[in-house]
Amino acid sequence: MKLHPTKMRQSICLALLALCLLPFQNCNKVNFAPTSESSQKTEANGGGTTGTTVTPVGTTTNPGNPSNPPEVCNGISCELTPLTSKPTVTTILLALGDKVDQQFVIKTASSQLIAESVVRYSSPKSNPKILLVKDYGAQNEDPEDTTYIRDLLVRYNVSYIEIGDYGLTTSQAYGYDVIWFNNPGNPMHSERTRNTLMQFTGAVILQGDDLSHGTNDFSLEALTGLHYVDNGEYVLCEDGISYKHDNNVSDGYQYWVSLDKNKISSANGSQINFRYGNDIDETSIANSKVEVLAWAKGGPDSCKKLRPAITRLVR
Repeated sequence: MKLHPTKMRQSICLALLALCLLPFQNCNKVNFAPTSESSQKTEANGGGTTGTTVTPVGTTTNPGNPSNPPEVCNGISCELTPLTSKPTVTTILLALGDKVDQQFVIKTASSQLIAESVVRYSSPKSNPKILLVKDYGAQNEDPEDTTYIRDLLVRYNVSYIEIGDYGLTTSQAYGYDVIWFNNPGNPMHSERTRNTLMQFTGAVILQGDDLSHGTNDFSLEALTGLHYVDNGEYVLCEDGISYKHDNNVSDGYQYWVSLDKNKISSANGSQINFRYGNDIDETSIANSKVEVLAWAKGGPDSCKKLRPAITRLVR
């Protein structure tokens, strides 16, 4: 059938239009999503596309395998393998939760490094049961220190108690591998507590900047291996001048605390050195078996006198 010229022109135009629209006829199926590779990266990283793997605090990768470097937990090594074959008494003469203007004086990563390293140096158990004890009267200074310690020990099995005026009893200590005794800013309150810790066959950790002696100066020397000299509020330097260190006062001095890098290592070297503005008991080493894990230096930079800040005594 012969087409009218007008209809023929219309048919040709429609055919040409159809050819022009052909590439777009399946636009609803065009994939604008990321490529399969980028999608996998996004899914594996919770929405990011950097491909960086983040290991959360509490994750241990290849524990005890030196052929593979450890992952990092909060900027420190995730390694929790014990570093002692016998229980020890470890003394930390620091209030790790000490604050100024609602800010921790010691950075959290440094405190976590100390807490976990001390447990590793104190107990030979791979996953020790820890009893965290808050001393009677400890609320007078740094009241949040004890709960902060519990947070730092989140990767361990920790139970928590507060003791009364009567002190810690042997029945309360029964069944645990480690007793972490906390009194951030006062001496040990009870001689019964000292006697219980002396009889305890597991590891003992004393933590607080006045815990080298007891209230009314009853001695802890047999327990810690440290001889108490004074509460460390003043540091007498080589120039014959005493410099005050207490309560983080703006016109006072701060201790410079250094962990022994050969004994306590970190993924970030800055975590093994820090300032501390409260008093640290002045002590002398009274037992040749005492090992110093950290030293504190007070006064101005010209002052060279050191005092033990963290020590351990093998039972």
